[in-house]
This record gives sequence, C-alpha cells and structure tokens, in this order.
Amino acid sequence: MTFESPVKGNPHQFVIKQHFHTAHAIGKFHGDDQKLDVHNLMTGKTERKHKRSNTFCAKRNWDQKVEVGIMAEIENAFHAEINNAKPFESRNHSAISEYFLLWRIRHHFHMSRMEDQALIGVTGSGLTKEQEEVLESKGAMFIRDDGVIPARFMTGVQVIMQLDRQRAGVADLEWGLLTSDEGEFLVADCYNDLTFMPISPKLAFCAGYNDMNIDRQGVVHANIQSIEKSTEFYFAKELSLCPIA
Repeated sequence: MTFESPVKGNPHQFVIKQHFHTAHAIGKFHGDDQKLDVHNLMTGKTERKHKRSNTFCAKRNWDQKVEVGIMAEIENAFHAEINNAKPFESRNHSAISEYFLLWRIRHHFHMSRMEDQALIGVTGSGLTKEQEEVLESKGAMFIRDDGVIPARFMTGVQVIMQLDRQRAGVADLEWGLLTSDEGEFLVADCYNDLTFMPISPKLAFCAGYNDMNIDRQGVVHANIQSIEKSTEFYFAKELSLCPIA
C-alpha cells in the first residue's frame, strides 16, 4: 500500500518518514561526515547515507497516535539505555526487550504493508480531508464514505496487538553488553528471532550473556550473523572496519 500524503504543508505535523529502527540509534554509527555505510543487498552497492535517509524509513505506515504515543515511550526508554550504558544489575532489561520487539514488528509491517480495509455495511461521515486530519491529530480514527479505514490505522492497532502477544516471549531476557576488543560491529536492518542489537561500532546488546569483551573472532561471528539476518541492507560506521573473515 502506498502512503497517503497529508494536506499541503502538513499543517498537523504528521510524521511522514517513520523509522522502523530509530534515527537516534542509527546515528550512533555516524562518522565525522554525519553519515554511515549502507550496503544494499539487492544492488550489491555500498553508499554513505544519513540516519534520516529514506532507506531506514517507512512512509506513514502507521497512524500518528501510535507514532507519538506508545512507540515514542518505548523508544525513549531504550534511548536512555544506549545513551548511558549501566552495569548489568541496574540495566533496564525490559526496556531493551520492548524495543527489540517494536523494531521487529515495525520492520515486519515495513516489508508487508497492510491494505486499506473496507467494512461491510458501514458508512462514513462525509468528512473532508482537512477534517480527517484534525481527527487523526487528536488521536482519533475515522471511516470514509465508502466504509474504508486507511491502512495506517489498522497497522497501528496491529502493532499494539503484536506487542501484547509477543511480550511474554521476551519477558525473561537479560541483555549483556558485548565490547569489541578489535574490529567494529555492523548492523542488520532487523534481527527477527536473533536477540542481538549493536548499539555503537564497539558495543552490542546480546540476550543471554553477561557483560564481556570479545576478541576479533567474536566480532567476525557476530557480523556474519548480522549479514545473514539482513533483509534489504546492513549498515556500519565504516564497513571496512567490520571483520567478516
């Protein structure tokens, strides 16, 4: 489903470029040029890109209420963990797990966008586009005259439902912080079932481990797994510094 553009000028300031992995987390890998290496698996090309690049985004794939509500809450708690790494015992493991789920769920809907849904026997209220946007900006949903609900509302509901359903599967995870002694980590566009998240070129959260330093061979193993899990691309501060052999 292609995205629906807002009214000209976007007066209600809807977030159009929605990151499935946050710009803040991606920015931890920026070089001095405020860009990072992105390797496209389809083209085989590597390019320098900014964290705000369309590569990292879905375009208005979920509604504004979930974007600035529960998603922002989960992101902020995770950012607090990557901005100031705490000792294992005082780390907010549940915040890391919750973000891990959110990243995975958003990436799923990025890869498999939902379609608008038509409700049988239901009609809308004859709203103009401007009126629809006022409602969405206030956290409400709407139904159009033909009984159709825009896909982004259905996606927002599904994101919340999937968070609830999948939360039990990560409830007991504890995330160790791996520190590279040699070489840097690269990052998959999503890890799905692999509970691993690089948070800087030299640091990565990995569930089921204690905090530890890992040698070059450990970084090689991690980077190979990241490449194997990648769907469309992987990225790093500088791929030439990320050993894979």
